[in-house]
Amino acid sequence: MLMYTSLKAEKFLIIDATLKRFSLNYVDGWTPSLILREDQLLVCLMKLKMNSPLLDLAERFCTSKATVHNIITHIFALHEVLFEGMMEGNIPSLIKCKASMPASFGDFSSCRLVIDATEVSQDVPGQDMKAQAQTYSAYKNRHTVKSVTGVAPNGAVVYVSKLYPGSTSDVAIVEHSNMLSELSPGDMILADKGFTIYSLLLQGVHLNIPPFLKDKGQYTPAEVQMCRKIARFRIHVERVNERIKNFEILSHIPQQFRHISTKVFQVCSMLVNFQEPMIAEIAENCTFLHQ
Repeated sequence: MLMYTSLKAEKFLIIDATLKRFSLNYVDGWTPSLILREDQLLVCLMKLKMNSPLLDLAERFCTSKATVHNIITHIFALHEVLFEGMMEGNIPSLIKCKASMPASFGDFSSCRLVIDATEVSQDVPGQDMKAQAQTYSAYKNRHTVKSVTGVAPNGAVVYVSKLYPGSTSDVAIVEHSNMLSELSPGDMILADKGFTIYSLLLQGVHLNIPPFLKDKGQYTPAEVQMCRKIARFRIHVERVNERIKNFEILSHIPQQFRHISTKVFQVCSMLVNFQEPMIAEIAENCTFLHQ
């Protein structure tokens, strides 16, 4: 189950039971009657995790390619239930973050969000030269789309922006996505040097990014220590982004999925929350609670 869906069986069953509470409007307008709903969810998750061709999935489940295409409806259902219903506009408060904050965050106890940007490659956008210029990332040296993700101190994904053209700056994404409007005075954000968003912050919201080198070209001992501290905590959001991109469908977004690429990315991001916790202290606490 982990290999095909990235989830343990019990998490798969939880998602399946949740989706079964809702009726589905299939993308092709007809309901697959010969494949059980749990198998339809399995097909969808296998598409996300392994990016298997539709014909391959059709052979595995003894059905037609058209049926598998129709079952991709579950991406929309997962997005509506898991992202729109559970995450969108719902960054946990600082009080909630502190309740599950690892002891290692002692130096940044007011941290509410650790943010980073991640890029996903895609097909060249047709003959539109303007769109091609916008999606070309000089950093990646190819056409990409970019998202800003936010992770709570306990390692949970709590914010995922929509996908923007790869040339969009990190600051522009933060400003356009309206992420900062969900924060309150006293909150702290940890980020890397690309997020020079001081002018966008609400009064009382703090930003901690690594210091920039001054003219002398050398960090002071205090600045070195600060860089190390921020890097130690930023690794959580970097590991989350790595997990998101372990879904093979994001290895390269083809033309046929470009119109739903944001939904695909946000669904994969939410599925990361159903995987095992990345932080050892959080994982141990979860094990204790289950016992």
